[in-house]
Amino acid sequence: MSYGYNARNSHIDVNECTSRGACSISPSISALSELAMVFLQHIAYYVIKLEKLGASNDKLKFDIINVLASFVSVNEFSEEQLFEIVQNEYFMLEDTKKAYNDYCKRENITSKDLKEKILFNEKTLVSKAISIGEKIFLRNYNTRSSEVKNLITILDIVIKSVSLNIIKLTDFNEFDTKAYDEVILTLDLFNHRPLSSKKIADSITNLADLDSRLQLKISDLLLSSFGGISEVEVSHSSEKGKAILVSGNNFFDLLKVLRETKGQDVDIYTHSNLLITHSLKVFHEFEHLKGHYGDSTENCILDFATFPGAILLTKNSKNNTEYLYRGRLFSNDYIVPKGVIKIENNDYSALIEAAKNAKGFSKGKTKPDTLLGYNEDDLNKKFDKIIEKLNNGKIKRLFIVGTDAQLLVQEEYFKEFFNMLNDDEFVISFSYESSGENILTIPIGNYIPLATNILMKFFEKFPISDSKIIFMFTTCDVMTVSNIVKLESVGAQNIYMAKCSPTLVNPAVFETFSKKYNIHTTDEPIRDLSVIRNEKSTQ
Repeated sequence: MSYGYNARNSHIDVNECTSRGACSISPSISALSELAMVFLQHIAYYVIKLEKLGASNDKLKFDIINVLASFVSVNEFSEEQLFEIVQNEYFMLEDTKKAYNDYCKRENITSKDLKEKILFNEKTLVSKAISIGEKIFLRNYNTRSSEVKNLITILDIVIKSVSLNIIKLTDFNEFDTKAYDEVILTLDLFNHRPLSSKKIADSITNLADLDSRLQLKISDLLLSSFGGISEVEVSHSSEKGKAILVSGNNFFDLLKVLRETKGQDVDIYTHSNLLITHSLKVFHEFEHLKGHYGDSTENCILDFATFPGAILLTKNSKNNTEYLYRGRLFSNDYIVPKGVIKIENNDYSALIEAAKNAKGFSKGKTKPDTLLGYNEDDLNKKFDKIIEKLNNGKIKRLFIVGTDAQLLVQEEYFKEFFNMLNDDEFVISFSYESSGENILTIPIGNYIPLATNILMKFFEKFPISDSKIIFMFTTCDVMTVSNIVKLESVGAQNIYMAKCSPTLVNPAVFETFSKKYNIHTTDEPIRDLSVIRNEKSTQ
């Protein structure tokens, strides 16, 4: 049985904190985010009630998860955009609550509505919504301990990671109901106070475990859907001619663009996390897929500004745009930023026409190629040799590094770190390269699900809890936080992590995260290696 729900129009707006180099969340955005999460928690309450009665709504499930996934980039939302999300959530809540009460009345069942009421309606203005969010924030701030507040923030991060991976899974026409149910149950926890630290920590662990499973599923589907992976040289050069840049995470969007542009004298370049597509065999059939554009996955502003063609932001892309790109930026995402043209029903004709009308590359530019991908049989043989040396003592410490944060300071750190390795130390790196004999680089274009899959196969043969294993994380995104929780839960003893920027994770939250999950913060290579080797520091 299903119940009714109609989503209202989404506002197309975005602030530009990333492009301006200051991404701390403003008080108004924080307040609206607080209100948005409370609405989702209330929706979860009624969704659970309805599903226990045998009623469900697939569209509502998708919209809830999509909103949560979009909150990965909440620091880039404008007040207007986030307010529009809040309004949509209000209508979602009213529809779901009405469906529940109507069902109870029809079946002569006593309904049990939430006692907490939010003084919000269809006429509520942005200023009032901000005020409501501020009051909710202050109430929670004054009634919860510091540990609980910080654990809730960590839980929010892991929820976003799970939601993002559920959405990525839907690209393969699969919806993970178990993961969705766990997200809904977790949201509903906040409707039943008080919240204990243990209950929150247990939810974090459960979700991180599900998130790891989702990543493995995504990786398997990626390889099976696109013909497997191979080791290739990827061009970072450009050629004379009209062009489209495809950015983001969605492989199927890229495939559709390639098929639509075949034979139209328009070249295609990938950007950001779509780098890995060049090693997937299905994409090798498209001669007009010329290469990967840009030196950094995070430098969207510079890359977009210098690209002389049309640009597609695929689904689940960060809303990182500027007004000067209007007319050249397109997206078919759930939330479309200000100045970006919305693509409806997978019709890329406007995108292609914009590329043909743009100036294109006048002569192109030559840059060095890079190696991408791996041969699975060769990789397994290398893993077997590494494990043999771990078992016979020839390798005393195995460092697992990745993925690439694309920061110069991190690149310099690992350049020095690799140079200081002893002969009985070895590195498996998913990012930074070195010519050293005791370093195995597996270039996967920052695609974390593949790294998770590869490491799972390694640790099927060697215990992840062995003290010889040292994990070194260089990024601070939602999936990294989730993966660290998973590693700690399965007994990983040595987890090191670059300190998160305050614009990404509040320092107090990071401190709680570090203590709770036994994380060491990297400092300088000489100090870190000294601590790891249990030698007296030279500092």
